[in-house]
Amino acid sequence: MYSPTLLLGQLAVIAGATAAAQPSPVTIRAGGPDVSIAIDNEIRYQAIDGFGFCEAFQRAHALINLPAPYRDEVIDLLFNPDTGAGFSILRIGLGSSPNSTLDHMNSPQPSAHSPFVWDHNDSGQLWVARQALRYGVRTFYADAWSAPGYMKTNGRDDQGGWLCGVRGEGVASTINGTTSACGGASWVEAYAEYLVRYVQSYLSEGIPIKFVGFLNEPNAIKGYATMQSDGYQAADEAFALSLALRASNLSVGISCCEGQGWSYARQLLSEMQDAGAEDTLSLITAHAYKGAPAAPDSPLNTTLPVWITENSPIMQRLGMSQTWYNNGSENEGLYWAVTIHNALTAGNVSAYIYWIGSEPYQVGGNFYVTDPPYQIGGNFWATSHFSRFIRPGATRIGTTTASTASKNDSSSVMVSAYENKDGSVVVQVINNCDQSVTAAVTAPNWVHTPTAWEACEVDTRMTDNTHNLTLADAIYLPADGNLDTVFPPRSLTTLFVKCSGEN
Repeated sequence: MYSPTLLLGQLAVIAGATAAAQPSPVTIRAGGPDVSIAIDNEIRYQAIDGFGFCEAFQRAHALINLPAPYRDEVIDLLFNPDTGAGFSILRIGLGSSPNSTLDHMNSPQPSAHSPFVWDHNDSGQLWVARQALRYGVRTFYADAWSAPGYMKTNGRDDQGGWLCGVRGEGVASTINGTTSACGGASWVEAYAEYLVRYVQSYLSEGIPIKFVGFLNEPNAIKGYATMQSDGYQAADEAFALSLALRASNLSVGISCCEGQGWSYARQLLSEMQDAGAEDTLSLITAHAYKGAPAAPDSPLNTTLPVWITENSPIMQRLGMSQTWYNNGSENEGLYWAVTIHNALTAGNVSAYIYWIGSEPYQVGGNFYVTDPPYQIGGNFWATSHFSRFIRPGATRIGTTTASTASKNDSSSVMVSAYENKDGSVVVQVINNCDQSVTAAVTAPNWVHTPTAWEACEVDTRMTDNTHNLTLADAIYLPADGNLDTVFPPRSLTTLFVKCSGEN
């Protein structure tokens, strides 16, 4: 039986462990500011599409095989917007492997001469999608790691290889001195039809796929499903997929290209633009694993929304950790809070998706199958601060942070703010100092309609080494609309401001 680690790698399920009990509430309110924080909703940045996770490569079975009531508890932690993380995006891996050996995602059409047969399971991901739909999730993003092997130059879905027929990788029996498995055929259009059939299969189950992608880390050559491509070759498939979706009357956006890091995503985007294919896309996607830089450092040159569709400490072979902060390791919660903050503020990303939401307990790439219940990773709490309160359709708004006392460095206080569609405002404050910081928070424009400041309630949540998304005492804005708040050492605090008259 699988027993999952809960999100972010990292609901982890370990014998004798339980979800951390909620500590007693902590009040974080005081005077004498060290840092001033100004919020301005007249300065508008990117729209936010949401936050999410993936359960590809049969990781979904870790959830499915959990006995009740643990399974229900974990699903609630992942999707409930009131008591859990409220994740609003589910990334789905589209299978390409000839079978389900190990953790492979089997293809509905495993050979060139076999029919497309939908198994109403999709490596367990359909079950997860149904749970997400039940909680109100409406953004389902399906992405293929590779085309099936018979469509590729190397004749297999792993170990790289190119899609037969894309530019530079023709259909001849020998390509660049290497024997090709293409057999004289181009599979560009057939791969597009294959992806359309996948989208239609999910739609037949009541799951509307919003975006579909056809590549994943196209510079990687691995022992799992991988397919190589540059941006020009990706353009060939994007044109074909766009035509196939339109011919099938499917209102599904195309995404590209899941580069391993930000710098590679920038290169792929530039090549697609040069090939004239950007207009076929609805979404630009990137990972944050490798490159210079690997993580977002500045916005990409596009008007399309940009998502980080995969990241985790897997490249460092770090296992799940319940630690919020110890030494700044990549599997600690505070590290992920900073990582998400930087992507939103430096890269202007519109969504952030963690690699796996729940899986069997993992250390150094090895799975340890144990009995329930489950453990919760520190990075789950970090991501939950963003996903629960910043809802789809929100807009990032302006913030300014300045130090007012020499003992604190304002650069260690990281602030971002967001306005939801209902007018509520979310302020995320990371105190990356070893000491508490008192901040004066001012927001002269954070409500659009005239109202008394006293009618605005601040729901304050905080996570540090002893608290997990803990609710502090209710705070009502003073008459001048300014708020003095203490942010504990090495903490993430969410100020959720909702005023009378807002829905």
